[in-house]
Amino acid sequence: MTEHAQLADTFERFAAQQAAGKSPLYETLSQAVARTSELLDLAAGTQPGQPAPNMLLGAVHHILRRGVQHPLACYFTGHEALEADRAAVLLADFCRRHAEQITRTISTRSVQTNEVNRCAVLLPAFAALQQQLDDRPIRIVDVGASAGLNLLWDRYTYDYDGHRLSLPASDPDTVLTCEIKGATPPLSLDVTRFARPVGIELNPVDVTDPEATEWLVSLTWPEQTTRMRTLNSALTLAARTPPTILAGRAEEHLADVVATTPADQHLCFVFSWSIYQIFGSPGGRERLVDTLAELSRQRPLHEISIGHFGHDTPHMIMARHESGVSRSDVVAYCDVYGTWLDWLAKPAEHLKGASTP
Repeated sequence: MTEHAQLADTFERFAAQQAAGKSPLYETLSQAVARTSELLDLAAGTQPGQPAPNMLLGAVHHILRRGVQHPLACYFTGHEALEADRAAVLLADFCRRHAEQITRTISTRSVQTNEVNRCAVLLPAFAALQQQLDDRPIRIVDVGASAGLNLLWDRYTYDYDGHRLSLPASDPDTVLTCEIKGATPPLSLDVTRFARPVGIELNPVDVTDPEATEWLVSLTWPEQTTRMRTLNSALTLAARTPPTILAGRAEEHLADVVATTPADQHLCFVFSWSIYQIFGSPGGRERLVDTLAELSRQRPLHEISIGHFGHDTPHMIMARHESGVSRSDVVAYCDVYGTWLDWLAKPAEHLKGASTP
């Protein structure tokens, strides 16, 4: 298969598997790119390892959000539907006019979305973890933290099927909404038992840099206005007290974090759709387990991971790694954007990737 054909297939799959039912505009535009050589040539400039559809469409959105005048702009407001036969013409014309800026963006930036609403599915996992442990402080380490917005989980307000949950530092205007399916998840927790968290990110997003945060917002799909408002609200909170993020490769920092976290603290690593970006695919989950199992010879480690793990529906895994032995359970299923959570009354043992001495 030629490079053009592979890239066209990538855009077709993005349209069918990700945009369909969620972003009619991006579904239409992705299909237009897939059948237009000029646009495929432009998209080919995306950095290796980065998703070309997200990058190209994000770059277009980024430019339009600055007020650039073009017939394509009205469709990004969500007020008009873009017909398929006009999509390729308008998009090609826009990209022709702004080719230099688009090329610069997709060749230097990366997709570092911070899905703040995922905190709504992480909070029950934090509550469950707290219930399992003694009263020593718990240190959360978010691996693949982007701008570190999920480190601020205790500053958001939560709404679970109309049940409003406020924490001592919750901002009443930043509300994360989540539908509960299945069993009732644990929601009671003492935030004072959580030590100041830290993130690990290859290229941290500076929450005090308007250009960097604007790129994050531009990566949000145009129709997802609620998601965009939540992101902007979280960014405002983060700018007041920026989260702590260690810059560099996760593999380089994991051992340091294990070694430097005080012995009187529990240590929990959180991976939210970041495992395969860090440890590769296939086999990323297994390599993570092996890494944490080896590090657990120094001290017990806890893990909360969310991802597809080879399934259509995302799984949430909670694991304990101690003395080189790993044990993990699937505790919930959830939505990619954290809009619903199916908590399991009885966790399912997750054998794949288990590690023994």
